[in-house]
Amino acid sequence: MSAVHPHPSYHFRVDAGFSRIGFTRVLLPRMERDVIRYREGSYPDEFVRELPGLLRLTECVLERGVMPMDDQFFQWLNTVRFGTAERRDLTVALLNEQHEPTTVWRLHNTFPVKLEWSVLDALTSSVLIETLHLSVESMDLQPT
Repeated sequence: MSAVHPHPSYHFRVDAGFSRIGFTRVLLPRMERDVIRYREGSYPDEFVRELPGLLRLTECVLERGVMPMDDQFFQWLNTVRFGTAERRDLTVALLNEQHEPTTVWRLHNTFPVKLEWSVLDALTSSVLIETLHLSVESMDLQPT
């Protein structure tokens, strides 16, 4: 019987409709549920009831090396105008040794909210990284 081990986090694929999909790092959204605290004024006990509220997702963050003549993140960010945005569904797949998906996160109706670049520094020999922050409306998790 073979041992079961957790998958490493460094072997993944991102599909977001870009021509070049090589990302160095992905920060998946965190799921948080609001808590509704409720107490009726005439209730004899001193405790407050807690009810589940809305489910919220934090931003998804994508990082990749800047390539010559590739401004797709910049162009996508500039589609946001007067309350409308080009929304995209995004898929992040964790891959096994055979490059097959083992877990797939599907992020729905994402749009860019922030774009930033790493520091330009003449004293280092690092790669210029661009970081895109995405708003995420909903998310599905599909173990395969």
